[in-house]
Amino acid sequence: MKRALKFLLVFLAAAAFVFAMVIGLNYSGFETLFENEAGMAEGSEYIENTYSLKGLAEFVGEHPEWVSITSYNVSNPDSGIFYRENIPRALGATANLFLLIEYERQVANGKLNPDETIEIAEIQKFALPEISENNHQKLIDTFEDGTAPLDEVVKAMLQNSDLVSADYLWFRLGEQNLRALADSLNLPETALPLPFSGMYTTINPSLSDTASLSADNFPDFAQRSIQAARRLNENPAYNQRVKNQFEDGRLSLTFMQERDALAYFPRANTRFLAGLMQELLEDNIFTPKISNQIKTKLRWPMGSEPISRSFDDYAAIYDNRMGLLGGIDFGTSIYDGHTSVQAVFFDQLPVGFWVHMSANHMQEDFQQRLIWDPALYETTLNQIQQSK
Repeated sequence: MKRALKFLLVFLAAAAFVFAMVIGLNYSGFETLFENEAGMAEGSEYIENTYSLKGLAEFVGEHPEWVSITSYNVSNPDSGIFYRENIPRALGATANLFLLIEYERQVANGKLNPDETIEIAEIQKFALPEISENNHQKLIDTFEDGTAPLDEVVKAMLQNSDLVSADYLWFRLGEQNLRALADSLNLPETALPLPFSGMYTTINPSLSDTASLSADNFPDFAQRSIQAARRLNENPAYNQRVKNQFEDGRLSLTFMQERDALAYFPRANTRFLAGLMQELLEDNIFTPKISNQIKTKLRWPMGSEPISRSFDDYAAIYDNRMGLLGGIDFGTSIYDGHTSVQAVFFDQLPVGFWVHMSANHMQEDFQQRLIWDPALYETTLNQIQQSK
């Protein structure tokens, strides 16, 4: 009896220790999952049939409300895939393409020095706990001594879809210069890039009057987001208050509410974005020198063996955040030598289905293979035509 009791006590102690280590130390993560149980189940009915890209192509044809695609051979721009191509979609970090364009313009004009040493601590002002932390950590790990040349920070921003360095660059470039860039590129009013820290602060009901936000009033959202990010940059007390709130309660939104809030973010349609990539490909963004500098930085995926195996040339910028998977790219197939430009966006996806696509990197694989895999291209085109 004593041995049994002793064994039971040891078992309970071990169980308590395991619970403390697994649940206790990760309680906030488990709490978040419990609070978002409904969101994690949202769209689960689509998962079983979309483990293959063929299945994903069928999903695309069946759900035009969530997908926009523009994909065409630059030698024959009137043909191709044009699917919900005029519907504005949330840009997310693909809007960093516009920051890159303005950065290279200012470097070419001598306004910025690409070799300037940047203190990573300065960039950290814009870091919000629980918001794309893993992406930003990759940038921090890249520059272990806490400093980096400005040009390397820009490269890391693109490769890691880092929001924090994007905000730092936003203020270095200047609001008026970015507005002038938007005019010169004929960007839609709603495509003006905004500081991410300001946007996330503005949609946080614990820090902002979110009841007054309207998806139809982008100028108001832009102004409030810029003001919030500027306060983060200039007011240490406000900065700490905001970071404390995100540390304790993240966005104070469910996953589904966070997804829905993308409706306020900068947005553009895929036809415009693919056309912009064609202009870049043809060296028509400002000057050939500036265009080539932009393309060089966007070619970062060519360092991947799977990419270099299928492409003679490939350049892209992607984003992946709650409910959103998007990419803008151009590429030359290694198999037949044709070059395509593309913009592919899955926007406002059901949360559970977004998790499935995100975890399996399906959007990037789908977008890349639309260029080099004629079978997937034809399947997608057929599914889209059947949906009309």
